[in-house]
Amino acid sequence: MEGKSDRRKKKILLLTGCVLLGTWILGAGVCASESETYYEDGSVFHVSASLSDAIALLSGVETEAETEEEAETETETEAVDDTDEARQALEAFLEDVYLGADFQIPMAMPEEYGTLEGPVTYSYGRLSIGKAERVHPWEQEQIENLEALIRTTIADYDGTWSVYVKNLNTDESFVINDQPMKSASVMKLFIMGTVYTAFEEGELERTSEIMYLVNKMISSSGNIVANQLLYLLGDSSYADGIAKVNEFIQSHGYSEMTVEYNGFDDPATNSGDGTNQVAAKDVGKFLEDIYRRTWMSRADSNEMEEMLLAQDIRYKIPAGLPDGVLCANKSGELIATENDAAIIYSDACDYILVVLSDGWSDSDTAISQIASLSTLVYEFFN
Repeated sequence: MEGKSDRRKKKILLLTGCVLLGTWILGAGVCASESETYYEDGSVFHVSASLSDAIALLSGVETEAETEEEAETETETEAVDDTDEARQALEAFLEDVYLGADFQIPMAMPEEYGTLEGPVTYSYGRLSIGKAERVHPWEQEQIENLEALIRTTIADYDGTWSVYVKNLNTDESFVINDQPMKSASVMKLFIMGTVYTAFEEGELERTSEIMYLVNKMISSSGNIVANQLLYLLGDSSYADGIAKVNEFIQSHGYSEMTVEYNGFDDPATNSGDGTNQVAAKDVGKFLEDIYRRTWMSRADSNEMEEMLLAQDIRYKIPAGLPDGVLCANKSGELIATENDAAIIYSDACDYILVVLSDGWSDSDTAISQIASLSTLVYEFFN
């Protein structure tokens, strides 16, 4: 007759096989959340509540024959011990398999299903990545150390630099040289936000033409299309369009350091009151608002995110990242000004990096230094 020890070994092997099968399913692009799993087309099916619940259920599974046989040969206490031993073995195996494992979750889902719950989850465009728990470098090292390192680094840079960093998993952040800086085309982020707000409030009709202008303004950083959007926002007045952008900035909680005075590369759009300026922290907040779907719908957020992911200018923050790391960014360039602002979707965590610079003597050097800062931040978090 098969002994108790043999049955226990078979049980653990069976449980191990179930885990391996589950891992293969996850690799195919399906992830179980707390109670629901979503497919790319928005359909949903119900699954076990959590991995820990699955362990509890699996560890207690016995065939009817085993139950009857063990009832004759084991006390109730022995049966509990057997279950606990199987559970411990499975938990140890799961820790080896899942520690730091990656899996993909199709993101597009109807809004009525609500927010996807589960392990640390974050989205870009129509795709989400979840990370099982593991120890990351930034969990052992204080973010203040990164701030000190960046301060020391930019102290040797020519010109004036402002840097904002935020870990979107922990909400830890810092800003260096929190002051107004020349915005260049980074201001176009706030024009995009104003356009989407005008859609929502019924002040501007959403047409294919306007969406083309927004896409070209963000992905290709077009100046002419940006001025056209200001004209449309102001109902045939550049000045009124610029006023709408500043109203958006003020009403959505950005600081007084972020102000639009003019359009782009066209005297007809200039007010003569000053140069467009932004604060690095305000730019970071705008990107986080998109990331967290703070003031717009999921569909609108996805559109804005996808335009940033399709950015043509990739030689600053994205250039400092390893191949394959997704980066949704918006850059800006003027004479003696190089800026870039990005959401980076890295293996260990998602984070925001904003680098604004002006007053230096060599643009190539400034561009290289922005890429170096990007590498420094990525390596700290990963």
